[in-house]
Amino acid sequence: MIIPGNSILPIDKAPDATATWFLVGIGGSGMRSFAEMLADAGNHVIGMDGSSPGSFRNRLNAGGKVDVIPWNQSPDWRLWPAVRVVYSLAVSPLNPVLADARRNGVSVQTLPQALGGFLRPMQQICVAGTHGKTTTAGMIWWILHQAGQHPAGFVGGELCGDPTAATLGHGRISVVESCEYRESFLELNPQTVVLTGIEPDHFDYFQDDRAADLAYIRFAEKSPADGVVIVCSDSPRAIDVARSSQRPVVSYSLHGQSDWHVSLPSESSRGKNTSGQATSTAWKQRFELRSCGRTVAEVKLPIPGLHNVSNAVAAIIAAQMQGIPVERAADLISTFPGIRRRFEHRGTWNGIDLIDDYAHHPTAVAATLNTARATFPRRRILAVFEPHQISRTERLFGDFADALSLADECMVLPVLPARESASAASCCRLAGRLVRRITQSGGRAFLLANLDQVQGRLDHSGRPGDVVVTMGAGRTHLIHDELHRRLLRDSAA
Repeated sequence: MIIPGNSILPIDKAPDATATWFLVGIGGSGMRSFAEMLADAGNHVIGMDGSSPGSFRNRLNAGGKVDVIPWNQSPDWRLWPAVRVVYSLAVSPLNPVLADARRNGVSVQTLPQALGGFLRPMQQICVAGTHGKTTTAGMIWWILHQAGQHPAGFVGGELCGDPTAATLGHGRISVVESCEYRESFLELNPQTVVLTGIEPDHFDYFQDDRAADLAYIRFAEKSPADGVVIVCSDSPRAIDVARSSQRPVVSYSLHGQSDWHVSLPSESSRGKNTSGQATSTAWKQRFELRSCGRTVAEVKLPIPGLHNVSNAVAAIIAAQMQGIPVERAADLISTFPGIRRRFEHRGTWNGIDLIDDYAHHPTAVAATLNTARATFPRRRILAVFEPHQISRTERLFGDFADALSLADECMVLPVLPARESASAASCCRLAGRLVRRITQSGGRAFLLANLDQVQGRLDHSGRPGDVVVTMGAGRTHLIHDELHRRLLRDSAA
């Protein structure tokens, strides 16, 4: 998040201010955001992570207030009186550092527990759902910040053009991306809940859809009786959850059967880009926001994709509930810079446009590729996809194959087993099955063993005018960094 003038809540008024926090797994997006928020409040923050320090140290933009020490170093807890240890859910609770802290009587909490306690004094706008959490939370924070409300922001992504991901601000409102995994969001205390939609996911935790829905209902019920649930009625599960919570419900939709909906220009009048070039006009969308049978605002959205129209509507409604007039919120969202790794244009290489996206669920993959088609008409779309988790890939196998078939060519990497135990061979076999399914249905797909092979494939088959879209929650974004390094080396030569 952008920190306006590096302004922070005065330390004597900040939640849990001037403490020492020791973060285990600080390289993850959630932990990194928490580190920035703690540092913004004036706390001393120390962290360690199992990945290479260089991969995240430079991204921790907290004014030099975050110290990073080697992974699995044995800390001397006597150096930090009243230190609090927080660990990512990606870190085993049996980790030796955590065990050593407990033996020494040091407080140990999970990230959701620590975040919930830290934000308890603040009014929380919590954004949850299978898709769109990061972008919607970022949009709400952006509108409130631009309107001068100085909100805190805990968002699992960076605003484009700014390396920070969280801020404490100096108001009393917080915007919180709220994760359903292991029911983490139940540690929060929302005043307003935003549900962007619910689909099957996190198969390594939820036994079935009903178990996930019950968690969402409990989350919505954590809001006060006079709170509100803003829900996307395009998702049947989300609207059922909202109504089951017995809280006031405000619905929104891309269609007409809701409290708020949009009117999109017809295909013939959208000013559609037919050149195939990613001009500034091609990235913008216009739509009318309607409520109670009338148009209440015209919205100019500077990022592409119908899914982002839906995200923007949720953000404008949430802002209006904080006292910002709808027209003003619509005006402010027109300057939203976007979120990194959400259809982020990473430049060009050898005449090829490079797009990076975090999509790792079939619905998100399809939305990303459809957005690429609309943004770059009449151009060849090459997809690079790293499946995330064995359980997700197996349970949504057919949906993944259908979504990836939207690309003209798809390069599939071995499954990243994140939080699961699986051999390299089994990860590769499952990815190979996905490739076969795509080709059997008439698509064009290749199994590639690693990121280096992706670069080789692009050298072989990529041609000027193509669009390469990398997708996944793992390492596919690193492909762009290597292509840019090669471009710089070629230019120097």
